[in-house]
Amino acid sequence: MKIVPSPRFLKQMAKYDKKFREKVYKKLDLFVRNKNHPSLRYKSVVALKNEYLPVKEISITMNIRITLQEAKDHIYLRNIGGHNILP
Repeated sequence: MKIVPSPRFLKQMAKYDKKFREKVYKKLDLFVRNKNHPSLRYKSVVALKNEYLPVKEISITMNIRITLQEAKDHIYLRNIGGHNILP
C-alpha cells in the first residue's frame, strides 16, 4: 500500500533526528504489514471519527503518535507529534 505524507507531516518529521526517523519508518512498515500489532496501539481519533475518511492514530513511542487516514489505495499521513497534534 502506498504511503502519502502531508506537507505538515514532512515538516514535523524534519524536526526529528535520523535515529528517531528510522524508528518511525520501521513502525510505518509494521503498520503496512500488520496494522493490528499491539505495539502500534492503532485506534480511531474519537473527535475526528466522522470525517469522510476517519482519522486514526498509531503510536511511535508512548509520547509520539502519527495521525493518518486510510483510503482504498493509500495511507495519508496527516501529522506526527505529541498528543496536541490534532487536527
